[in-house]
Amino acid sequence: MKKLLLFIFSALCILNFTFASGDNFTAGARATAMGDASISLSDVFSTTTNQAGLAFMTNYSVGLYADRKFVNASINNFNGALALPVNAKIGTFGLSANYYGYKYYNETKFGFAYARKFGEKFSIGLQFDFLRMMIFENGSRNFYSFELGFQYKPWKVLTIGAHIYNPVPYKVDKVFGERLPTVIKFGLGYEPSPKVLLAAEYEQDIHYKPQFKGGIEYRPIKYLHIRAGAQTTPFSASFGLGVNVKGLNIDLASSYHPVLGFTPQAAIIYSFAKKKK
Repeated sequence: MKKLLLFIFSALCILNFTFASGDNFTAGARATAMGDASISLSDVFSTTTNQAGLAFMTNYSVGLYADRKFVNASINNFNGALALPVNAKIGTFGLSANYYGYKYYNETKFGFAYARKFGEKFSIGLQFDFLRMMIFENGSRNFYSFELGFQYKPWKVLTIGAHIYNPVPYKVDKVFGERLPTVIKFGLGYEPSPKVLLAAEYEQDIHYKPQFKGGIEYRPIKYLHIRAGAQTTPFSASFGLGVNVKGLNIDLASSYHPVLGFTPQAAIIYSFAKKKK
């Protein structure tokens, strides 16, 4: 039964290519462990989740992320990201590359991001995307899009964020009139104490039902982070942990679908401390 469901999942991916796809796939094991409630986070994977988070970074950072959908589905998701903060006046530049799929069907996305703070509490991020979709025997197609986000920190313990992916629906199939998805996200992150982060998010693909996400990060000691979360439509639960030592972050996570099973995730981030002048 499980193999049949995995086959159906793969077939749906191929049908998505025939009509429309171009989703903004997950990046960062920290976010996935927290139910993918990532709109208020600020790290190198903000190049995918919310580019406005790049503006609050102070160190150069590089990150690698990977997951395998439901372990045995042979559908991989890889992401590489780079964040280059210059200064408060100029802002932060970001680069990202994402691969999703397998040899018979895959999607590749390249993004160039720019984010800047306006004052100490507000930031805006913009990213231009190049997308390439390939299906075996049907060839490939190329598309262009962009995404926009902001973050606002009214207080030190609260971050409010919003993001829109592909604001202008790009028509990918003239016969069926299908378009790249437009996805809107809104959420917040709240730190009731230095050891706890709570995150919540609302996501709306304009063609589907809304999705709700929530997660928690607990920091019992300086170098260890423990995380858990969940999301709806379809329901899945997630958990994970992270270790941070001298600029090196290693994050492991797994999400669980009640029918299809586990999806393991891993990420590594290294931040280069700037030399003081």
